Amino acid sequence: MADLNLNDYRGVIGTPVNPYQQAYDDTCAIKSQQLILNEFGVAVSEDQLVQYSSEQGWYNGEGTAMEDVGKILADAGIPCTQTVDANVYDLANELAQGHKVIVAVDSGELWNNGIMDWIKDIFMGDTPDHALIVAGIDMTDPNNPMVILTDPGTGQPAQPYPLDQFMDAWGDSQNFMVSTDVPTPAAVESFTANGLTDMHLPEIAGVDYDTFQSIQSYSHTIDPAQLPDLNTAFQAFSTNPTPDFNTALSPYNMPLFDPLLFNPLLNPAFDPMSFNYPSLCDTSWMTDSFSSYSAEDAAIDAHRYDTLSDLHQNAIENAQMCIDEGMYISAQIWQNEAGHIQSEMNDLV
Repeated sequence: MADLNLNDYRGVIGTPVNPYQQAYDDTCAIKSQQLILNEFGVAVSEDQLVQYSSEQGWYNGEGTAMEDVGKILADAGIPCTQTVDANVYDLANELAQGHKVIVAVDSGELWNNGIMDWIKDIFMGDTPDHALIVAGIDMTDPNNPMVILTDPGTGQPAQPYPLDQFMDAWGDSQNFMVSTDVPTPAAVESFTANGLTDMHLPEIAGVDYDTFQSIQSYSHTIDPAQLPDLNTAFQAFSTNPTPDFNTALSPYNMPLFDPLLFNPLLNPAFDPMSFNYPSLCDTSWMTDSFSSYSAEDAAIDAHRYDTLSDLHQNAIENAQMCIDEGMYISAQIWQNEAGHIQSEMNDLV
């Protein structure tokens, strides 16, 4: 038998599936919650959550309203909080505690960041149209902070974006975010292994955690227009700490910072060490709702069938293209894919 040289073939080998990519154009919020549920050990699929959200009135084939983002997590037993007018200090504080964070953004400003998106905001106003997960903030270069995003729209698990670009896109939703009130099990394990019994990082961007929380509280007492100056002052303070944060603020004519006025929260609403993580494996909150097939179920299945039909047609066309180009192995792979999709379509009929 001749040796198989994969370099002789073009096209896709196998049937790869991106676990971070949303299956439908309008399920970004559902997919974001599914990814978080999976991190908490809740084994549910995107399709199951699409059906559940439809039954609850949170999804109708046209996306999820911002006020409904996070409700799947809450029903699953994961306490979470919706926030508007949040800022980057709020994001960093949640991430430092191992919490998961979903934000709403203008996808055009995030992905394209072009003049047309700026003009669109002028004439059409803010247009948040996408939900995704903030996975981290990279302060390796204090002069060029990056926000790391897990984006179900692009399927990228950890894509960095400049902070300013992210803030422009996030601002269109009035800086809306949903954060879990407890860390993921992996975060709890990491904190415990490193002796961090308080369940948070000891410092953020070189600033001790308690001081950072005070600065976070301070950030909500100033005019939002002063936040860029606060960010600059914070960067200067974190790279060249002074005994007094007011020294870093002095060039910007900002209100004095008094840490005694902004005591950090000492008693979180949920104690991760006593939170019942194993109970999350009970998915009866979801499966009980599947006992009957409703009109909403039919609508979801119809939406799924239409999507599969498009994928099936695409697979057939790719198979034919490969045959025309003499790529017979790739053609067989596409034909197999078309057969799998047809089987799924048959199951829906």
